[in-house]
Amino acid sequence: MKKILFLSLCLLCSFWGLAQSNTNNEAAKVTVGIRIGGTGSMFIVPKGQNISLNHPMSTSNRTMKIGMTAGIAVDIPLNDHISLQTGLYYSLQRAGVSAVTAIAQNDTDYSIASEIKFKTHHAKLPLMVMYHSNRSSNHFVAGAGLFVDLGMGGRVIYSSSAVLHPGNSYLVNTDFNPYDKGNKYFYYHETQDDHTDKYFYGKGPLFKRFDAGVSAELGYQFSSFYLGAHLDFGVLNTAHPALCKDNYLQRNLNIQVLLGYNFN
Repeated sequence: MKKILFLSLCLLCSFWGLAQSNTNNEAAKVTVGIRIGGTGSMFIVPKGQNISLNHPMSTSNRTMKIGMTAGIAVDIPLNDHISLQTGLYYSLQRAGVSAVTAIAQNDTDYSIASEIKFKTHHAKLPLMVMYHSNRSSNHFVAGAGLFVDLGMGGRVIYSSSAVLHPGNSYLVNTDFNPYDKGNKYFYYHETQDDHTDKYFYGKGPLFKRFDAGVSAELGYQFSSFYLGAHLDFGVLNTAHPALCKDNYLQRNLNIQVLLGYNFN
């Protein structure tokens, strides 16, 4: 994480110096714009890993859900075709996971059905090199680069149930902030005679706050308006070892459709 931040800072300083050297050129004009759009988010987990709170032998169905993003884009020209683009963005990311876990314990076979809904708030700082087909009012734009991301808060709704024969059941229903260190997780064992036992499962945050990765973008600028498609792929493991253990790997994927307006 520190290496990525250091590399991003070095690139920013280098490109800013190049941009300053072009200030005598009328074409070298810094452009500030706003961006808003939809965000599709999902978790990328290697096959064979379980996302439903570290149960073994799980098969998970990860679904992409739609959130939103908004922010400011700053485009710094380096020459007639290349520019450095940075800015600051807020995003609301939503994702879902459903899983069925097979359990064999004490000569009893049963399954646990789980559903998890994620809604998290993020601040993102991108650093991209952009190619402009020309500098006219209407032109294509393509670029790639790096980003750093800070998870600021959110909500996870986790529900799970299992029926044991004859007539015993386990239930989990919880709602928590995935970044909160004070989280505590429990499950409940209900028997035929309406007796319920409460068991402690674990504690701690579910996600790490910081992420970083690679970005790509393709767009078209017409007059002062902009339409683009953007992709962010996190390269860091965002699963917190407090609950997910050290052998669990989870990366974030976000696909965005952006509408924008450039002020100058």
